[in-house]
Amino acid sequence: MNSLGEKISFLLFVLTVMNISSSPHPVILVLCYFIHETGHIFFAKLMGAEVSSLKASLCHLSIRYDCSRISHIRECAVVGGGILFNLIFALLFSLPVMEKNDSISFFVICNLSLAFMNLYPVSILDGGNALRCILNHFCSEEKSVKIMESYEIIWQSALPELQLLYLLKSYHHFQLKLSR
Repeated sequence: MNSLGEKISFLLFVLTVMNISSSPHPVILVLCYFIHETGHIFFAKLMGAEVSSLKASLCHLSIRYDCSRISHIRECAVVGGGILFNLIFALLFSLPVMEKNDSISFFVICNLSLAFMNLYPVSILDGGNALRCILNHFCSEEKSVKIMESYEIIWQSALPELQLLYLLKSYHHFQLKLSR
């Protein structure tokens, strides 16, 4: 993770997921990240992009890929592949035929949380990369960079407040669960 914002976002994600579930499983959280990155790798191969590396650290898992030889629309599919895989796995494990237990529920919640968190339109997340691909499709690279910079200033100033409100709401809900 490069910036303090990335580390805080990851920490808030982990705390939120652990707060929602009564039995947190760190291995399941890592598995959900692996599923997410596998989605990117699958779509990169499918769209003709070259995967150059898979990077793993204590708090982060990511891939690097080269989309310079494919269209912006195909790159958008690569960017959205991780979100799509998380949603598919959450759906599969939510089916009525699946036996429910704490681990399965936590797995579903982690996949959904990771998918929706990555929709935030900031450059460090898939939503921001998808927005950049769409802007690059319709305008020059220079203009899209300026638009993204302006947009991110607005969005990133609101993001911590939104996360804090969500955590406070989750904490309040968690307290209500404990008091019953």
